[in-house]
Amino acid sequence: SKADCVVNLCGGFTQQREMATERIVRESLRCNPTALQITVAPKDEELRLISNVAVDAKMKRLKLCEDMVSQNCVNYETMRLQANRLEEECDNIKEVIYARLS
Repeated sequence: SKADCVVNLCGGFTQQREMATERIVRESLRCNPTALQITVAPKDEELRLISNVAVDAKMKRLKLCEDMVSQNCVNYETMRLQANRLEEECDNIKEVIYARLS
């Protein structure tokens, strides 16, 4: 079966995030190249609050993951969200899904 939407909520800011994004993109393209691919990451200012060590390297890694999605997927959305606003941000993700897949 094919997914209509893939939401990438990979946590952490290590090289494993890059590898996970690469695998998710590759498998999404293999299974359904037109599926909506949503990549979720914290806003830059939020990143400084929740993980204030090596922030520049983490921001570069997040940008790399977003670029990987935007350069390989035809149907994508990159979202930068606020930390500690779980319900509100889940609603924002759902709104994007409903708007893009309706």
